[in-house]
Amino acid sequence: MVFAAVLLGGCSSSDADEVRAYWQDYCTRLGTWQEARNSVDAFPKKPGGTDGGAGALAPAVISAAEVLDRKGHDEDSARVLDDTVAAVTGADLMAEGRVVSSCDRAGFETLVK
Repeated sequence: MVFAAVLLGGCSSSDADEVRAYWQDYCTRLGTWQEARNSVDAFPKKPGGTDGGAGALAPAVISAAEVLDRKGHDEDSARVLDDTVAAVTGADLMAEGRVVSSCDRAGFETLVK
């Protein structure tokens, strides 16, 4: 939490609240995507089956990352977009770990896995 306060120290209170809302939205969408992906990973895939919604949720996570990239005002938000795309479309576990860590630092660790 202190990390987020330091990053947002140069912003007005309303700016800080807005940036926090962007992070919360992003981390919520990422966590929802992770839940959908994990629910599918827990069961063997059936031939012709769908991915249980994780693929359908990927564009919403990427969209939230794009907002962070434009309005996040910190170093984490600047690289979140690339890592998000790699995680949700390329199954890049290292990139996923980095975006989860970014959510942790933003104070939304309970929203992601």
